[in-house]
Amino acid sequence: MIAMLLTAGAAFAQSNDSIERAKQQQELLKQQQKEQEALRKQQLKEQEQLQKEQQREKAQAAKKEEARQKREQAKAENAARAEQKKLEKERKRAENYEAWGRKPYYTSDPYATVLTARRIYTQNNYYNSVGGNLGITFEYHRPVARRWDFNMGVGYRYSVFCYSHMGIIGDSINTESYNVKEKTAVTSTVVVPFKFCRINKDNQHGWYIGATPGIMLNKPPYNMNRFRCDLAIGTQSRWLIFAPGTEVYVNILPTYKLNGTAGKIHEFGIRFSL
Repeated sequence: MIAMLLTAGAAFAQSNDSIERAKQQQELLKQQQKEQEALRKQQLKEQEQLQKEQQREKAQAAKKEEARQKREQAKAENAARAEQKKLEKERKRAENYEAWGRKPYYTSDPYATVLTARRIYTQNNYYNSVGGNLGITFEYHRPVARRWDFNMGVGYRYSVFCYSHMGIIGDSINTESYNVKEKTAVTSTVVVPFKFCRINKDNQHGWYIGATPGIMLNKPPYNMNRFRCDLAIGTQSRWLIFAPGTEVYVNILPTYKLNGTAGKIHEFGIRFSL
């Protein structure tokens, strides 16, 4: 009996252990299944987020491409309109040139000038001078109306000023040689003329008003002003590549950078173009 009881007890205990292990294994399997399900859901969620991000990027790229295409289209349309306006403007300009009987042209104008830089009512001013210059300008003549041209160009002027009433040593005045010794000053100047020209009906002759600013290239002698701006009125004709004529001008800037009477001297001149 005792042996049977012991055997039955051992079998019962072993059976309980088997049941407990089976329960533990079942719980472990359920836990694994839960973890796998959670991992699967997480992967699905991440995949959905990735797909949404990819779709958003594609949508943004599509919007950018659409915007770029619109910009390119607008740019092309603007360029086409600008080109059309340019062609229309050129056509209109060509029609005007035909109606006016003249077209734009270039001239090369050598010239000689006689000038004076002196005070009329102060004959004994130390800086009174007379002189002249030689130069050349290259101008572009463009019709802007039936009887008007606009000229612009660039040129060079070589001038000589003769001080017949004094002697100058360096940058100072030698009063002892006043009215005894003659001294000269030489300048090289780049000029940029601008003119409005009234053209006669023959399209060959006319007159103009204009301004000619300039800057001296060499070191200014005797306190001369490096800058100048001539106001001019003159006549011009058209002959081959030249525009012969006569001009009267005054430099509205003072000839010298001085205070008082001497600093108010202005240059006047008469120019004769080939």
